[in-house]
Amino acid sequence: MTTAGNSDKTSSQAGRHTPPRRNTGKQDEDAGGESGYSAEVARQVGEATVALGERLRDPGVAHNVEEIEKVLRGFSLTMEGMSNGLTGVTEWLRAAGHVGPLSGHSSVMSERLSHIGKELSRLADAVDKAQEQEAG
Repeated sequence: MTTAGNSDKTSSQAGRHTPPRRNTGKQDEDAGGESGYSAEVARQVGEATVALGERLRDPGVAHNVEEIEKVLRGFSLTMEGMSNGLTGVTEWLRAAGHVGPLSGHSSVMSERLSHIGKELSRLADAVDKAQEQEAG
């Protein structure tokens, strides 16, 4: 979440539409420098999530408790990744001069996703514990 007043300041990058590249000392090996890589991965993750959601809602597809626990842990990990990614988007927006409500909203959404990820992990722990009690 942004602190009061921070998102209202205009950065020295105001008006720029691309933030300065961070010098990490290495090329983005996964992307191979290809433009659009992040957007393509996000699209694929989104499509896979939709397909998984449809499968989980299908009463004709059998699942067991262990599988549901693993699904919940996967959802938690996905939310963690989305939260981290949205934090990067927030930083990008701010560096590109998009301070104020836009970057503030992005920051709040990142925090919410992080919270959801933690709650999903707790739910997976509860499913695991229930499974152990049932088996014990």
